[in-house]
Amino acid sequence: MPICEGLAMTPLLSAPGLLPGLSLKLEYQNPSLSIKHRSLPKTLLERARAGRVRRDTTLVIMTAGSAGVSVAWAASQIGCQALLLMPDGAPDSVVNYARWLGAEVERRPHPQLQELLDAHRGMPGSHVVEQLSDAELIGHYREVGEELLRQAPGLAAVTVSAGTCASLMGIAEALAPAGVPVYAVEPAEAAVLSGEPWRPHNIPGLAPPAPTRLFRREAVAGVVPVASELAWSTAREAMAACGEPVGPSSGAAIAAARILRGRGVDGAIVAVCSSHMVTSL
Repeated sequence: MPICEGLAMTPLLSAPGLLPGLSLKLEYQNPSLSIKHRSLPKTLLERARAGRVRRDTTLVIMTAGSAGVSVAWAASQIGCQALLLMPDGAPDSVVNYARWLGAEVERRPHPQLQELLDAHRGMPGSHVVEQLSDAELIGHYREVGEELLRQAPGLAAVTVSAGTCASLMGIAEALAPAGVPVYAVEPAEAAVLSGEPWRPHNIPGLAPPAPTRLFRREAVAGVVPVASELAWSTAREAMAACGEPVGPSSGAAIAAARILRGRGVDGAIVAVCSSHMVTSL
């Protein structure tokens, strides 16, 4: 097993050029390029130590991108196989990196992916990673919130983009005792957490077609919808202002921070930057 599973602490970057009082939590500086590295590898490595995952196991996950890279990374450390079930439109950059890490990648239309995942649930030797429903994944994301309490005392708000909602819930749990409000960010075109029906959108990693079972509305201060076009344009602004290649989900979190400021939220705000732009291109 590896000695080092991730960074000791990801950086917090002040970004007044984007919004006075705004800081960016650069979670894509983890080894597998996203916030998913906080939980998926650690959870799978714990299961390997407990004998639930072995070298002859195949880790199987249905993923739009970043989670697949984290599972592929974990498999490379455990010494087992990984099978990533990805939609047809998954970025080549993610697919190529996952394959370089040793994973097998199947690209299919979403209904076929669900059928493949269901088939693997009953296969001997397959360990299906249920990132839309496995509450065990939430706990490791608490580290992000705990770091923020040390890095940015006196926080007024934190924005977190919502996909499976595991990271959102973990961060919210960590910050709740300190009274720091956490806001969920979702695509305006697919505002499912706000009660709207799912529709196609262009913010990779957010609002997957299959609904998450991990979201608890009472755990967050609010939900902020952000249009896909605004998420991408804000990510480009971040590159110009800070030199950081944040992905569109991070752009959405930054845009949400600006929206909150416009609603009267004063003080320091942190936008959690979940993934690197390279995983979305």
